[in-house]
Order: sequence, then C-alpha cells, then structure tokens
Amino acid sequence: MADIETVIASSGGVASLTYLQTRGISLREIDRELRSGGLFRVRQGWVASPKARADIVQAVRVGGVLTCQSVLRPLGVWCDDDRLLHVRVGKHTTHLSAPHDRRVPLGRPGSRGVRIHRTVTGFEVPDPGRPVDSLETAVVHLFQCESRDNVIVSLDSVLNKKLLSRERLEELAAILPKKFRSFVSLTDSAAQSGLETKARLGLRRHGIPYRSQVFVERVGHVDLVVGDRVVLEVDGEAWHSGPLAYTEDRRRDLELLRQGFIVVRVSYAQVMNQWALIEEVIRSLVARREHLWAARHRRAGLASIGTGGDQRIRTK
Repeated sequence: MADIETVIASSGGVASLTYLQTRGISLREIDRELRSGGLFRVRQGWVASPKARADIVQAVRVGGVLTCQSVLRPLGVWCDDDRLLHVRVGKHTTHLSAPHDRRVPLGRPGSRGVRIHRTVTGFEVPDPGRPVDSLETAVVHLFQCESRDNVIVSLDSVLNKKLLSRERLEELAAILPKKFRSFVSLTDSAAQSGLETKARLGLRRHGIPYRSQVFVERVGHVDLVVGDRVVLEVDGEAWHSGPLAYTEDRRRDLELLRQGFIVVRVSYAQVMNQWALIEEVIRSLVARREHLWAARHRRAGLASIGTGGDQRIRTK
C-alpha cells in the first residue's frame, strides 16, 4: 500500500489530488491527513506537506507550477537573479492568486514579485501533474524570459554541469521563434562562471579575439586570454574572497607576469557595473598591440603559452 508521506515527498512536498490518487492514495486518506495537520490545502485540488519548499507552495498557490529561474537556481545553474518567483500557468489560465494568500488576486498591492510564464505552444510538458517543471521545460521558458546575454550565461552553466547536451539545447531552441536559435551557437561549455560568460560576450561584441579556459604552465587554467598575452581573470564573490583563494590568485598573477603576460583581474562588481571601463582598458591594450607577443618577447624566451583548454580564437 502506498504511503502518503512518501508519495507527496516524491513531488516536492506538493501534489494535486489527481496525482495522489493515481499513486494509490484515496480521498479518505487525504482528508484524514488534512484534519490531522499532516497536509494543508494550497488551492483547489492541491495539497502540501508542512515540509514542502515555500517557493513550490507559492507557485501552486498562484495557480501554476514553478519554472524558469526558480527551477534552475536550486540546481546550481548560474542565473541573473531577479528575485522573482517564476510561475508557469496555462495558455489561457485566469484568476491567478497572490503567492502568500489564494484569496488575494495576483497584482493587488502586496502580491507582486511574481513573473508569469504562459505555457509555450508546441512544447509538450512531460508531466503536467507535477508542481515543478522539468529542467528542459524550465530552459524553454528561460529563453523568452531573460536578455540574450543572461540566457547564454545560464546555458553555459547548464552545459558546463552536463545537465543537458548542446544537441538537446538546439532541439529545444528549435521549438521557439527563430531569433532564439542562434543563442546556443554562442555558448561555451568550458565557461566556469556566469561572470566569465558575460566578459566573453562583451569581448565578442567588439570583435576582440580571445580564448577561454587556457592552460598556462605553473599557473593552471585562466579565464580568458585576449590575443596572445592579455589574461583577463574574473573573480566571483564566492570563489575568490577567502584568504587562501586571495593568496593563490596573487601567486598566479606573479607567475603570469614572470612569463610575460599582462594580467587584468576584475571583480564581480566591476563586471556587473563597470564593464565599459574594463572594455576601454582592453581595447586600449589591443590598439597598442600589447596583446601580441613582440620580437623582444621571443628573444627573451617568452611567448610560451601552454596547451589545453579551448585554444580556438573567436572573433565576432
């Protein structure tokens, strides 16, 4: 006999009555759990466990299911966090509620903070009875939710984590309007962070040649190399703030300088808020041709970049 606690836990702690019944849970059992406090009603036809994730409960209370960023972020996918609850509803669903109270219509004061996604025409949702969209459904809805660069940031992360293949991303993009199909061609599965992707796309817009995740002897992989010798290192807040990471970054910088590279190390805040300044510095170095090994460097025994990582030169 099915155990109601196990069944509802398998759907994220929130389930429709239909979902529970198809898995052997009777309405009598559900009513008993509601009376004892083991379950509570979220909205008509849906119940939840007190242990359920708050964002899943809120999405169902609104009148849909969790999708897009709200599904991708818990999986560790880089997203440009807009601090909104992303909810997918039916193409023609009406009478949506506030996430905190199903008696309050969505849109009333105090009920903001929700981004509604209408189900994409032509894309069949794998399991319409679940309160959380699948990874693939969430990705489909991401394409039409964010700016191009922010979508590519998330797609890079999906590829890097091997959550989906490039071929599958292309298939998903093919469902959408034509303008979205080029996004996949701009992705790079080697990208280690969303900041690196944003920097890469910024360079590409201006036709500045670069390589990503290049291996340098006695240093390891560096984020981006512009031309031959300008190394752009992008420091994320999470990975470069501790004393050990700080010391290692400085060791790497000194070794790169010893080998003749020019190091441009930038912070999270600079990439997000001062990209124009970073771009100006790099374009100045390129204009002075300092991004290339010169004869004097070769005579000094420099110009010895290692192999490994992505060695393709990419231009606009």
